[in-house]
Amino acid sequence: MPCMKGGNMSIDFRVRPPIPSYRNAEFYNDIEDVSQRAARFGAEISPCAHTFSMEDLIREMDASGVEQAVVPIRKGCGGDNEDLLHLFSEWPSRFIGLAGLAPLAGMEEALRELDRYVLSGPCSGIALEPAFDPERWHVDDERVFPLYEKCQAEGVPVVFTFGGIFTPGLEYYVPLAMDRVAALFPDMRIALSHGGWPFVTEVCQLAFNRRNIYLAPDMYMINAPGSADYIAAANGLLYDRMIFASAAPIISVRDAERHYRTCGVRREYVPYLMERNARRFLGL
Repeated sequence: MPCMKGGNMSIDFRVRPPIPSYRNAEFYNDIEDVSQRAARFGAEISPCAHTFSMEDLIREMDASGVEQAVVPIRKGCGGDNEDLLHLFSEWPSRFIGLAGLAPLAGMEEALRELDRYVLSGPCSGIALEPAFDPERWHVDDERVFPLYEKCQAEGVPVVFTFGGIFTPGLEYYVPLAMDRVAALFPDMRIALSHGGWPFVTEVCQLAFNRRNIYLAPDMYMINAPGSADYIAAANGLLYDRMIFASAAPIISVRDAERHYRTCGVRREYVPYLMERNARRFLGL
């Protein structure tokens, strides 16, 4: 069981565990490069990056007071949603799954997987990565709207990889495009992994105006240009829409959890940041 850190538990909103879908990911294969990335954020990589061991990840979660971790499958990068079923079986109650979909690789197949893994299965939402699918797309591409319509109608949370350093191009993370989607689908819950970085001020304004948008800045709230703005948002303006995430194993769960709790977010807002907002977004 995870240890209780003063009675405070956390949900880590972005963890890529050592499962087959991530076997060939750079953060499990180029340790020197990933360690240098983490150092730029003043952090270390997770122990499981060295060992590809689920036991090491669970130990780190326990030591950090992380009760559950949200796992997105990167469909466009070769991820397999079946890996989530095995993860749930081996580690019941410790992981929350986001089924990866690549809608422009085949909308009918995407809708079938939505039904199999979310509507009729154990996953809590879907993960979309427009800039990393075989055919890249923008979030306001109308060809994807049938998927949005289904998610809105069924109450399925949608998590976009939206922003970050390691990206094919900033044109895939234009806040105005996400604003259009949020306005057209006001009942579709949307979370932005990487928090829309580097468009920090813009996405904070976007989330304030569109109540269906949540921000999960992960490493970009730790030590990056604009991190102070995320902290300011968590201290009032968006206290009910900011979500803790580590992006492990690139940033260790331990370092991310410690930073989020000590970065200057006021005590009364910390439970929202570390757990409550994630639960509300995911419908837990």
